[in-house]
Amino acid sequence: MLDAGSSIEGGRLAMVQPVENPGMPSAVFAGCDETACGALVAMRELGLSAPENVSIIGIDDHQMSWFLGLTIIAQPLAGQGAFAANLLIERLHRSGLATPPASPPSNHLLDTKLVERTSTRRR
Repeated sequence: MLDAGSSIEGGRLAMVQPVENPGMPSAVFAGCDETACGALVAMRELGLSAPENVSIIGIDDHQMSWFLGLTIIAQPLAGQGAFAANLLIERLHRSGLATPPASPPSNHLLDTKLVERTSTRRR
């Protein structure tokens, strides 16, 4: 596990570390598409490629992900925003009433989708 931040440059720098050290991973799961794109850039700079040398997957579904062939976990960004806005409105409304404090947040699951492209290989 490497801290690459959430940028293309962070992903590029983080990908160089495992490639230049023994025990290169067979796959990389980046915390966001920008970081995964940076990892793809590093692979190209090092004369390697995904998925031949390392499978790379991102999360979000950034606009350039399809262009680069990045396999991703697509999140429902609009659904996340709508849920957060509704939760905030509910909490603000409750704070003005003489009611007991809101209960602790519960888990809410939103659908995600695996979008397979060319940066990962099947085993």
